[in-house]
Amino acid sequence: MTKKSSKKSLETLDIETIRNYTHFLALPLKFVGCWDWFINPNREYEIIANHVYLFLVLFVLANLPISLIVHLQTEWVDIMHSLDEIADGLPSVASVAIVAYFALYKNELYELINYMNVNFKCHSARGLTNMTMLKSYKAARNFAFFYTACTLFSVTMYVMLPVIVHCIFFTSNAILLCGQLDLLCCSLRNARFTALLLQGVQHSALLAAHKDLLEDERHNYMYNTSEMRDSRYHYDNKLLLNYFLADIYDLAYDADTSAALHECARMCQVINEYKAKFEAFVSPLLVLRVVQVTLYLCMLLYAATEKFDMVTVEYLAAVALDIFVYCYYGSQIILQADRVSTAAYQSSWHTMGPRPRRLLLNILLANRRPIVVRAGKFLPMDLHTFVAIIKTSFSYYTLLVNVNEKGDRK
Repeated sequence: MTKKSSKKSLETLDIETIRNYTHFLALPLKFVGCWDWFINPNREYEIIANHVYLFLVLFVLANLPISLIVHLQTEWVDIMHSLDEIADGLPSVASVAIVAYFALYKNELYELINYMNVNFKCHSARGLTNMTMLKSYKAARNFAFFYTACTLFSVTMYVMLPVIVHCIFFTSNAILLCGQLDLLCCSLRNARFTALLLQGVQHSALLAAHKDLLEDERHNYMYNTSEMRDSRYHYDNKLLLNYFLADIYDLAYDADTSAALHECARMCQVINEYKAKFEAFVSPLLVLRVVQVTLYLCMLLYAATEKFDMVTVEYLAAVALDIFVYCYYGSQIILQADRVSTAAYQSSWHTMGPRPRRLLLNILLANRRPIVVRAGKFLPMDLHTFVAIIKTSFSYYTLLVNVNEKGDRK
Protein backbone atom coordinates (compact mmCIF):
# COMPACT_ATOMS: atom_id res chain seq x y z
CA MET A 1 0.00 0.00 0.00
CA THR A 2 1.40 3.41 -0.94
CA LYS A 3 1.86 6.21 1.54
CA LYS A 4 -0.88 8.22 -0.16
CA SER A 5 -3.50 5.42 0.07
CA SER A 6 -2.45 4.61 3.64
CA LYS A 7 -2.91 8.22 4.66
CA LYS A 8 -6.31 8.32 2.94
CA SER A 9 -7.46 5.18 4.81
CA LEU A 10 -6.31 6.59 8.11
CA GLU A 11 -8.16 9.83 7.47
CA THR A 12 -11.31 7.85 6.63
CA LEU A 13 -11.32 6.16 10.04
CA ASP A 14 -10.44 9.35 11.90
CA ILE A 15 -13.17 11.59 10.47
CA GLU A 16 -15.41 13.40 12.89
CA THR A 17 -19.08 12.48 13.19
CA ILE A 18 -21.25 13.46 10.22
CA ARG A 19 -23.81 15.86 11.68
CA ASN A 20 -26.17 16.07 8.71
CA TYR A 21 -26.40 13.17 6.25
CA THR A 22 -28.89 14.80 3.87
CA HIS A 23 -27.91 18.49 3.77
CA PHE A 24 -27.46 18.25 -0.03
CA LEU A 25 -31.21 17.52 -0.36
CA ALA A 26 -32.35 20.68 1.41
CA LEU A 27 -31.85 23.12 -1.49
CA PRO A 28 -33.54 20.95 -4.19
CA LEU A 29 -36.46 20.28 -1.82
CA LYS A 30 -36.76 23.99 -1.06
CA PHE A 31 -36.63 24.89 -4.75
CA VAL A 32 -39.64 22.68 -5.59
CA GLY A 33 -41.62 23.74 -2.52
CA CYS A 34 -41.19 20.45 -0.61
CA TRP A 35 -39.13 22.06 2.17
CA ASP A 36 -39.77 25.38 3.90
CA TRP A 37 -37.28 28.15 3.21
CA PHE A 38 -37.71 29.12 6.86
CA ILE A 39 -37.92 26.07 9.12
CA ASN A 40 -39.82 26.68 12.36
CA PRO A 41 -40.64 30.29 11.41
CA ASN A 42 -40.98 32.70 14.30
CA ARG A 43 -41.76 35.89 12.41
CA GLU A 44 -44.77 36.75 10.35
CA TYR A 45 -42.85 37.48 7.14
CA GLU A 46 -41.18 34.04 7.34
CA ILE A 47 -44.56 32.29 7.55
CA ILE A 48 -45.90 34.38 4.67
CA ALA A 49 -42.81 33.69 2.55
CA ASN A 50 -43.16 29.92 3.05
CA HIS A 51 -46.84 29.91 2.09
CA VAL A 52 -46.49 32.29 -0.84
CA TYR A 53 -43.63 30.28 -2.36
CA LEU A 54 -45.57 27.02 -1.96
CA PHE A 55 -48.62 28.61 -3.61
CA LEU A 56 -46.53 29.85 -6.55
CA VAL A 57 -44.95 26.41 -7.07
CA LEU A 58 -48.34 24.67 -7.00
CA PHE A 59 -49.82 27.32 -9.30
CA VAL A 60 -47.07 26.88 -11.90
CA LEU A 61 -47.20 23.09 -11.73
CA ALA A 62 -51.01 22.92 -11.83
CA ASN A 63 -51.20 25.21 -14.85
CA LEU A 64 -50.23 22.46 -17.33
CA PRO A 65 -52.71 19.74 -16.21
CA ILE A 66 -55.52 22.30 -15.93
CA SER A 67 -54.77 23.60 -19.44
CA LEU A 68 -54.67 20.04 -20.67
CA ILE A 69 -58.07 19.23 -19.15
CA VAL A 70 -59.60 22.32 -20.79
CA HIS A 71 -58.04 21.36 -24.12
CA LEU A 72 -59.32 17.79 -23.90
CA GLN A 73 -62.83 18.99 -23.11
CA THR A 74 -62.92 21.29 -26.13
CA GLU A 75 -61.14 18.98 -28.61
CA TRP A 76 -62.32 15.58 -27.36
CA VAL A 77 -62.98 12.92 -30.01
CA ASP A 78 -62.22 9.65 -28.21
CA ILE A 79 -59.57 8.35 -25.83
CA MET A 80 -57.45 6.79 -28.57
CA HIS A 81 -57.00 10.15 -30.32
CA SER A 82 -56.16 11.86 -27.02
CA LEU A 83 -53.55 9.44 -25.67
CA ASP A 84 -50.62 11.74 -26.53
CA GLU A 85 -52.12 14.64 -24.59
CA ILE A 86 -53.02 12.42 -21.63
CA ALA A 87 -49.51 10.96 -21.57
CA ASP A 88 -47.94 14.43 -21.58
CA GLY A 89 -50.07 15.38 -18.58
CA LEU A 90 -49.17 12.42 -16.35
CA PRO A 91 -45.76 13.75 -15.15
CA SER A 92 -47.25 17.15 -14.29
CA VAL A 93 -50.08 15.51 -12.33
CA ALA A 94 -47.49 13.44 -10.46
CA SER A 95 -45.46 16.61 -9.76
CA VAL A 96 -48.47 18.41 -8.28
CA ALA A 97 -49.30 15.38 -6.14
CA ILE A 98 -45.69 15.12 -4.86
CA VAL A 99 -45.48 18.79 -3.87
CA ALA A 100 -48.91 18.69 -2.24
CA TYR A 101 -47.99 15.54 -0.31
CA PHE A 102 -44.72 17.02 0.96
CA ALA A 103 -46.58 20.19 1.96
CA LEU A 104 -49.12 18.23 3.98
CA TYR A 105 -46.53 16.00 5.68
CA LYS A 106 -43.62 18.37 6.23
CA ASN A 107 -43.50 17.65 9.96
CA GLU A 108 -43.10 13.94 9.23
CA LEU A 109 -40.35 14.79 6.73
CA TYR A 110 -38.45 16.86 9.28
CA GLU A 111 -38.92 14.13 11.90
CA LEU A 112 -37.56 11.50 9.50
CA ILE A 113 -34.45 13.52 8.66
CA ASN A 114 -33.86 14.43 12.30
CA TYR A 115 -34.19 10.78 13.35
CA MET A 116 -31.46 9.83 10.90
CA ASN A 117 -29.10 12.61 11.97
CA VAL A 118 -29.56 11.88 15.68
CA ASN A 119 -29.58 8.06 15.70
CA PHE A 120 -27.43 6.92 12.77
CA LYS A 121 -23.85 6.05 13.72
CA CYS A 122 -20.95 7.45 11.73
CA HIS A 123 -18.33 4.98 13.03
CA SER A 124 -18.66 1.25 13.56
CA ALA A 125 -17.91 -0.37 16.89
CA ARG A 126 -14.18 -0.50 17.50
CA GLY A 127 -13.02 -3.90 16.35
CA LEU A 128 -10.37 -5.75 14.43
CA THR A 129 -11.84 -4.22 11.26
CA ASN A 130 -13.45 -0.78 11.29
CA MET A 131 -15.45 1.43 8.95
CA THR A 132 -17.29 4.73 8.74
CA MET A 133 -20.34 6.06 6.91
CA LEU A 134 -18.19 8.37 4.77
CA LYS A 135 -18.37 6.34 1.55
CA SER A 136 -22.14 5.78 1.70
CA TYR A 137 -22.64 9.48 2.50
CA LYS A 138 -20.51 10.43 -0.53
CA ALA A 139 -22.34 7.88 -2.71
CA ALA A 140 -25.72 9.39 -1.77
CA ARG A 141 -24.48 12.94 -2.36
CA ASN A 142 -22.78 12.11 -5.66
CA PHE A 143 -25.82 10.27 -6.94
CA ALA A 144 -28.00 13.28 -6.14
CA PHE A 145 -25.71 15.60 -8.10
CA PHE A 146 -25.16 13.19 -11.01
CA TYR A 147 -28.80 12.17 -11.46
CA THR A 148 -30.00 15.76 -11.29
CA ALA A 149 -27.45 16.83 -13.92
CA CYS A 150 -28.29 13.93 -16.25
CA THR A 151 -32.04 14.39 -16.08
CA LEU A 152 -32.03 18.17 -16.39
CA PHE A 153 -30.05 17.94 -19.63
CA SER A 154 -32.17 15.18 -21.18
CA VAL A 155 -35.95 15.05 -21.52
CA THR A 156 -36.84 18.04 -19.38
CA MET A 157 -40.52 17.90 -20.31
CA TYR A 158 -40.81 14.50 -18.65
CA VAL A 159 -38.48 14.78 -15.68
CA MET A 160 -40.11 17.75 -14.01
CA LEU A 161 -38.25 18.88 -10.93
CA PRO A 162 -40.55 17.45 -8.20
CA VAL A 163 -40.33 14.03 -9.84
CA ILE A 164 -36.52 14.30 -9.94
CA VAL A 165 -36.32 15.43 -6.34
CA HIS A 166 -38.59 12.64 -5.10
CA CYS A 167 -36.44 10.03 -6.88
CA ILE A 168 -33.27 11.56 -5.40
CA PHE A 169 -34.85 11.70 -1.94
CA PHE A 170 -35.79 8.01 -2.06
CA THR A 171 -32.45 6.88 -3.47
CA SER A 172 -30.30 8.94 -1.09
CA ASN A 173 -32.16 7.61 1.93
CA ALA A 174 -31.88 4.05 0.58
CA ILE A 175 -28.10 4.42 0.13
CA LEU A 176 -27.69 5.82 3.65
CA LEU A 177 -29.84 3.02 5.08
CA CYS A 178 -27.62 0.48 3.29
CA GLY A 179 -24.59 2.26 4.74
CA GLN A 180 -25.99 1.91 8.25
CA LEU A 181 -26.60 -1.79 7.59
CA ASP A 182 -22.93 -2.03 6.52
CA LEU A 183 -21.93 -0.56 9.88
CA LEU A 184 -24.20 -3.00 11.71
CA CYS A 185 -22.70 -5.99 9.88
CA CYS A 186 -19.16 -4.80 10.61
CA SER A 187 -19.94 -4.20 14.30
CA LEU A 188 -21.65 -7.58 14.61
CA ARG A 189 -18.72 -9.45 13.05
CA ASN A 190 -16.35 -7.72 15.48
CA ALA A 191 -18.46 -8.10 18.64
CA ARG A 192 -15.94 -10.37 20.38
CA PHE A 193 -12.98 -8.27 19.27
CA THR A 194 -14.78 -5.15 20.48
CA ALA A 195 -14.96 -6.62 23.98
CA LEU A 196 -11.24 -7.45 23.96
CA LEU A 197 -10.15 -4.09 22.58
CA LEU A 198 -12.27 -2.11 25.03
CA GLN A 199 -10.57 -4.03 27.83
CA GLY A 200 -7.17 -2.92 26.55
CA VAL A 201 -6.06 -5.83 24.35
CA GLN A 202 -3.60 -4.70 21.70
CA HIS A 203 -5.00 -4.45 18.17
CA SER A 204 -1.74 -5.69 16.61
CA ALA A 205 -1.87 -8.84 18.75
CA LEU A 206 -5.37 -9.67 17.49
CA LEU A 207 -4.34 -8.77 13.95
CA ALA A 208 -1.51 -11.30 13.99
CA ALA A 209 -3.88 -14.10 14.98
CA HIS A 210 -6.86 -13.21 12.77
CA LYS A 211 -5.48 -11.86 9.49
CA ASP A 212 -8.06 -13.79 7.48
CA LEU A 213 -11.01 -11.78 8.81
CA LEU A 214 -10.67 -9.02 6.21
CA GLU A 215 -10.77 -11.59 3.40
CA ASP A 216 -13.98 -13.06 4.90
CA GLU A 217 -15.56 -9.59 4.81
CA ARG A 218 -14.73 -8.97 1.16
CA HIS A 219 -17.85 -8.38 -1.01
CA ASN A 220 -20.09 -8.33 2.08
CA TYR A 221 -20.67 -4.58 2.19
CA MET A 222 -22.71 -2.48 -0.17
CA TYR A 223 -21.09 0.97 0.02
CA ASN A 224 -18.71 1.26 2.97
CA THR A 225 -15.51 -0.78 3.17
CA SER A 226 -13.90 -2.18 6.28
CA GLU A 227 -10.24 -1.52 7.08
CA MET A 228 -8.02 -3.68 9.23
CA ARG A 229 -6.69 -0.74 11.19
CA ASP A 230 -7.16 0.34 14.76
CA SER A 231 -9.68 3.12 15.28
CA ARG A 232 -9.80 5.80 17.93
CA TYR A 233 -13.60 5.65 17.84
CA HIS A 234 -16.07 3.21 19.35
CA TYR A 235 -19.16 4.18 17.40
CA ASP A 236 -19.00 7.97 17.69
CA ASN A 237 -17.13 8.13 21.01
CA LYS A 238 -13.42 8.91 20.94
CA LEU A 239 -11.33 6.59 23.12
CA LEU A 240 -8.08 6.71 25.08
CA LEU A 241 -6.10 3.60 24.10
CA ASN A 242 -4.18 1.38 26.55
CA TYR A 243 -2.89 -2.04 25.54
CA PHE A 244 -2.06 -5.49 26.91
CA LEU A 245 -2.26 -9.08 25.64
CA ALA A 246 -5.13 -11.51 26.32
CA ASP A 247 -6.83 -14.75 25.26
CA ILE A 248 -9.88 -14.40 23.01
CA TYR A 249 -11.47 -17.48 24.62
CA ASP A 250 -11.28 -16.00 28.13
CA LEU A 251 -14.81 -15.92 29.60
CA ALA A 252 -13.86 -12.76 31.51
CA TYR A 253 -14.70 -10.86 28.31
CA ASP A 254 -18.26 -12.18 28.09
CA ALA A 255 -19.73 -9.17 29.91
CA ASP A 256 -18.15 -6.74 27.44
CA THR A 257 -19.12 -9.00 24.54
CA SER A 258 -22.72 -8.89 25.78
CA ALA A 259 -22.51 -5.11 25.97
CA ALA A 260 -21.19 -4.98 22.39
CA LEU A 261 -24.05 -7.21 21.22
CA HIS A 262 -26.55 -5.02 23.08
CA GLU A 263 -25.23 -2.04 21.09
CA CYS A 264 -25.61 -4.04 17.86
CA ALA A 265 -29.19 -4.87 18.87
CA ARG A 266 -29.80 -1.16 19.45
CA MET A 267 -28.49 -0.44 15.94
CA CYS A 268 -30.91 -3.07 14.59
CA GLN A 269 -33.73 -1.30 16.40
CA VAL A 270 -32.71 2.10 15.02
CA ILE A 271 -32.53 0.71 11.47
CA ASN A 272 -35.93 -0.97 11.75
CA GLU A 273 -37.53 2.15 13.23
CA TYR A 274 -36.03 4.35 10.53
CA LYS A 275 -37.15 1.94 7.82
CA ALA A 276 -40.70 2.02 9.25
CA LYS A 277 -40.73 5.84 9.32
CA PHE A 278 -39.19 6.06 5.84
CA GLU A 279 -41.68 3.56 4.38
CA ALA A 280 -44.64 5.29 6.01
CA PHE A 281 -43.55 8.60 4.45
CA VAL A 282 -42.70 7.47 0.92
CA SER A 283 -45.21 4.62 0.52
CA PRO A 284 -48.18 6.68 -0.82
CA LEU A 285 -46.01 8.50 -3.34
CA LEU A 286 -44.39 5.25 -4.46
CA VAL A 287 -47.86 3.92 -5.37
CA LEU A 288 -48.47 7.08 -7.37
CA ARG A 289 -45.14 6.76 -9.17
CA VAL A 290 -45.68 3.07 -9.99
CA VAL A 291 -49.14 3.75 -11.45
CA GLN A 292 -47.98 6.84 -13.32
CA VAL A 293 -44.93 5.13 -14.83
CA THR A 294 -46.92 2.03 -15.81
CA LEU A 295 -49.55 4.09 -17.64
CA TYR A 296 -46.95 6.39 -19.14
CA LEU A 297 -44.90 3.49 -20.52
CA CYS A 298 -48.05 1.96 -21.97
CA MET A 299 -49.02 5.18 -23.75
CA LEU A 300 -45.49 5.83 -24.99
CA LEU A 301 -45.29 2.34 -26.45
CA TYR A 302 -48.58 2.93 -28.23
CA ALA A 303 -47.32 6.30 -29.50
CA ALA A 304 -44.15 4.58 -30.77
CA THR A 305 -46.23 2.25 -32.95
CA GLU A 306 -47.96 5.26 -34.48
CA LYS A 307 -44.85 7.41 -34.91
CA PHE A 308 -41.41 6.02 -34.09
CA ASP A 309 -38.65 8.59 -33.59
CA MET A 310 -35.68 9.22 -31.30
CA VAL A 311 -37.66 11.54 -29.03
CA THR A 312 -40.07 8.71 -28.20
CA VAL A 313 -37.15 6.34 -27.60
CA GLU A 314 -35.57 8.89 -25.26
CA TYR A 315 -38.84 9.26 -23.39
CA LEU A 316 -39.16 5.48 -23.03
CA ALA A 317 -35.59 5.18 -21.73
CA ALA A 318 -36.11 8.05 -19.25
CA VAL A 319 -39.34 6.58 -17.86
CA ALA A 320 -37.90 3.06 -17.57
CA LEU A 321 -34.74 4.41 -15.89
CA ASP A 322 -36.87 6.44 -13.49
CA ILE A 323 -38.70 3.44 -12.02
CA PHE A 324 -35.58 1.24 -12.29
CA VAL A 325 -33.76 3.54 -9.87
CA TYR A 326 -36.46 3.05 -7.23
CA CYS A 327 -36.48 -0.72 -7.66
CA TYR A 328 -32.69 -1.11 -7.82
CA TYR A 329 -31.97 0.76 -4.61
CA GLY A 330 -34.91 -0.92 -2.89
CA SER A 331 -33.30 -4.27 -3.80
CA GLN A 332 -30.00 -3.10 -2.32
CA ILE A 333 -31.70 -2.53 1.05
CA ILE A 334 -33.10 -6.08 0.96
CA LEU A 335 -29.75 -7.58 -0.04
CA GLN A 336 -27.71 -5.82 2.64
CA ALA A 337 -30.30 -6.54 5.35
CA ASP A 338 -30.03 -10.24 4.51
CA ARG A 339 -26.28 -10.07 5.20
CA VAL A 340 -26.86 -9.23 8.86
CA SER A 341 -27.46 -12.92 9.62
CA THR A 342 -24.22 -13.84 7.85
CA ALA A 343 -22.36 -11.22 9.87
CA ALA A 344 -23.77 -12.65 13.10
CA TYR A 345 -22.57 -16.13 12.13
CA GLN A 346 -19.08 -14.74 11.41
CA SER A 347 -18.83 -12.97 14.79
CA SER A 348 -16.49 -15.53 16.44
CA TRP A 349 -19.46 -16.92 18.36
CA HIS A 350 -17.50 -20.08 19.23
CA THR A 351 -15.26 -18.00 21.52
CA MET A 352 -18.22 -16.63 23.53
CA GLY A 353 -19.88 -17.92 26.65
CA PRO A 354 -23.57 -18.87 27.03
CA ARG A 355 -24.95 -15.37 27.65
CA PRO A 356 -23.42 -13.67 24.59
CA ARG A 357 -24.50 -16.64 22.46
CA ARG A 358 -28.09 -16.22 23.62
CA LEU A 359 -27.96 -12.52 22.76
CA LEU A 360 -26.55 -13.36 19.34
CA LEU A 361 -29.37 -15.86 18.79
CA ASN A 362 -31.91 -13.17 19.72
CA ILE A 363 -30.37 -10.82 17.15
CA LEU A 364 -30.63 -13.55 14.51
CA LEU A 365 -34.27 -14.22 15.39
CA ALA A 366 -35.09 -10.50 15.36
CA ASN A 367 -33.69 -10.17 11.82
CA ARG A 368 -35.58 -13.09 10.27
CA ARG A 369 -38.07 -10.73 8.62
CA PRO A 370 -36.49 -9.00 5.58
CA ILE A 371 -36.25 -5.22 5.51
CA VAL A 372 -38.37 -4.27 2.49
CA VAL A 373 -39.61 -0.82 1.45
CA ARG A 374 -43.08 -1.26 -0.04
CA ALA A 375 -45.25 0.95 -2.20
CA GLY A 376 -48.61 1.24 -0.51
CA LYS A 377 -47.24 -1.19 2.09
CA PHE A 378 -48.01 -4.13 -0.22
CA LEU A 379 -45.79 -3.83 -3.33
CA PRO A 380 -42.07 -4.42 -2.60
CA MET A 381 -39.75 -2.02 -4.41
CA ASP A 382 -37.28 -4.50 -5.88
CA LEU A 383 -36.11 -5.69 -9.28
CA HIS A 384 -38.92 -8.26 -9.48
CA THR A 385 -41.39 -5.36 -9.25
CA PHE A 386 -39.51 -3.54 -12.03
CA VAL A 387 -39.94 -6.56 -14.32
CA ALA A 388 -43.63 -6.76 -13.32
CA ILE A 389 -44.14 -3.07 -14.19
CA ILE A 390 -42.58 -3.54 -17.63
CA LYS A 391 -44.73 -6.62 -18.26
CA THR A 392 -47.88 -4.81 -17.11
CA SER A 393 -47.11 -1.86 -19.38
CA PHE A 394 -46.75 -4.20 -22.36
CA SER A 395 -50.04 -5.88 -21.43
CA TYR A 396 -51.86 -2.53 -21.36
CA TYR A 397 -50.13 -1.58 -24.62
CA THR A 398 -51.41 -4.78 -26.26
CA LEU A 399 -54.88 -4.00 -24.98
CA LEU A 400 -54.76 -0.51 -26.50
CA VAL A 401 -53.62 -1.88 -29.85
CA ASN A 402 -56.44 -4.43 -29.88
CA VAL A 403 -59.03 -1.80 -28.96
CA ASN A 404 -57.70 0.50 -31.69
CA GLU A 405 -57.83 -2.28 -34.30
CA LYS A 406 -61.42 -3.12 -33.40
CA GLY A 407 -62.33 0.56 -33.65
CA ASP A 408 -60.75 0.80 -37.13
CA ARG A 409 -62.70 -2.24 -38.36
CA LYS A 410 -65.97 -0.64 -37.33
